[in-house]
Order: sequence, then structure tokens, then C-alpha cells
Amino acid sequence: MKMKKEKADKREIDMLEEITRQIEGHTICALGDAAAWPVQGLIRRFKNVMEERINDPTAFDHQAAFQKAWSGKPFNNHEWTQQYGAGLSVKFD
Repeated sequence: MKMKKEKADKREIDMLEEITRQIEGHTICALGDAAAWPVQGLIRRFKNVMEERINDPTAFDHQAAFQKAWSGKPFNNHEWTQQYGAGLSVKFD
């Protein structure tokens, strides 16, 4: 959220990774490890992108970063939910 509001600091990336390392393997609940791994993977693969965005938030290109439908048009979730439902219940034909 801080990154979205342009208030993040690059040091927080390392702090976040350290927190995940303290969680991983140190809880009796397997969900602790499962919660830490995606964050570790994100930092491992995209740390340079995160740092670039913190350094120059205005350079982030939203249009290039977000996936579009196969047609090239932006997703319209309203159309999908009208046809298939909101996913709150299972429908069998």
C-alpha cells in the first residue's frame, strides 16, 4: 500500500523479506510457511522492479503492466459474472 501511495522506502523490501524468513520454519502452522513463500518469490524475482518503482513512481506504466484479455480489450468482469455467476455458488447443468 505504501508503494501505491508513493511513500515506500527501498529498505522496506529487505525488512519484508527478513520478516518472511522469521515466519518460515518457525511456526507450528504450515500456513505460516505458505504465507511467506509468495512474498519471498516476489522479492527474489522482482526486487529490481520494486526498487525502480520506488525510485521513480511516475515511470510505472499501468497499461503495459496489466494483462488484457486475448482479444486485446480490457477485462470486463461484469460481463463474465452475468454469464457465469459471481462464483459464490456452484451450478451444474
